[in-house]
Amino acid sequence: MMIQDEHDKQYARLKDYKVEVLKCNPDSTMEIGTTTDERGLEVFDRIYVCLAALKRTWIAYCRPIFGIDGCFLKTSVQGQFLAAVGRDSNNQLFPVAWAVVQVENTDSWLWFIQKLKHDLKLLDGTGFTLISDRQKGLINAVEHELPRVEHRMCARHIYGNLRRAYPGKELPKDLFWAVAKSFNIGDYEVALQALKNFDVRVYEAVLMKNPQNCSRAFFSSTSVCEDVSNNFSESYNNTLNTAREMPLVEMLETVRRQAMIRMDMRKTNAFKWQGKYSEKVSNAIKAEKKYMIDCRVIPSGNGIYEVGENNHAHTVNMVEKTCVCRRWSMTGIPCRHALRVIVKKKLDPLDYVSHWYLTSTWRKQYSDPIRPVNGINFWRSSGENTIEPPPRDVPQPTKKEKKRFKGKNESPKKKKKGKGLEAEKEKRIKLTIEGRTSTCGRCGHGGHNSRKCPNHGCPVFRPRKPPSEGPSQSSQNSNLGGG
Repeated sequence: MMIQDEHDKQYARLKDYKVEVLKCNPDSTMEIGTTTDERGLEVFDRIYVCLAALKRTWIAYCRPIFGIDGCFLKTSVQGQFLAAVGRDSNNQLFPVAWAVVQVENTDSWLWFIQKLKHDLKLLDGTGFTLISDRQKGLINAVEHELPRVEHRMCARHIYGNLRRAYPGKELPKDLFWAVAKSFNIGDYEVALQALKNFDVRVYEAVLMKNPQNCSRAFFSSTSVCEDVSNNFSESYNNTLNTAREMPLVEMLETVRRQAMIRMDMRKTNAFKWQGKYSEKVSNAIKAEKKYMIDCRVIPSGNGIYEVGENNHAHTVNMVEKTCVCRRWSMTGIPCRHALRVIVKKKLDPLDYVSHWYLTSTWRKQYSDPIRPVNGINFWRSSGENTIEPPPRDVPQPTKKEKKRFKGKNESPKKKKKGKGLEAEKEKRIKLTIEGRTSTCGRCGHGGHNSRKCPNHGCPVFRPRKPPSEGPSQSSQNSNLGGG
């Protein structure tokens, strides 16, 4: 009951919290949606938050790509937490906006994307990339609000759906991920044929999912990001596991503080890094150089080269910074074919990296901090009506309650009083001698026992075995009786 009162109190101060956030972080966006119940009171429905520092930074310095995803709240009040997450110059997640809604449906996603569209200046989506799962309400909302956006479907969710559709089928990961991670049409068709050779049904199921929405071979290079899954959004949701168990305002404050701490830590790391480009670039070039040895260069002129790898020729244009394999343009980092040319010409690989990975850009992304928000004792009243909490789910009684495991020192059966003892006695089963042949213990004849023996005066034929006697003593007595 105390926990419920705490939750209700925070809903009542929600409008005061909005005033404080906007005072401490000017130009931020915070929208509260309510409904009216039969009593005429305002009831909480949803809330959207986009802090000014995150909004300004994403627009100015982040690549034009973001992922959106939803997850359940872990409180007594029904709800979903929605979030939009971008990528920074080191390819790490960068939270942009979040919201709490009652249900994850078309209406909720439409409302969330409308707010996001306005804050991030997405217009009709031209030039931007969005990654999400295949939730129907989300897809409908994106088609309605961002018809020109490049909408990538999370390949990991598609693979999970295939595994559920064919539970008894050993679907090798490498076959599916070869389709999703193919950078060009040639590799895509080879991978798709390998999947068809494995199982035609699985191949047809993949085609029904429209693999062009989850394969790099069909992605544009505008966002300079090769992601085929929405893992960075789901990773962000995992960082909120503790926050999702809290009352509403406390949860929102925890999310804000985590973002504030993350920005401060990333700023420290960015200013410590001494390279011209971020750490991500260094690791990517090091990984590609391992495969560079198998490449052979043939110059063509005007900055164009033919690079052979495994009997396959690749055209590399050093002026336009492109390769037919499409890895260079998709990632913004030279591929193995371009690196082979760069090494042969004794050039610097860093001169051919996209500006999105510059360390100077990385530092700018964390130079505009989120401002602290004062505690509840400092909040000014909004002067508006208070908000009531949404209805809670009534817990349904289970059919059979689980019994408590009894300790070692406890009785295995609990004694019942009164009628319980009588009922327990009635349940006891009495053993009878019906159907058994009795043998007399005195004379040894059958048909009667020693109490009804008619042969008085005869010696004991088989005395009863005393309770304390062992088997050896019993056998001795039997022998003596038989003598």
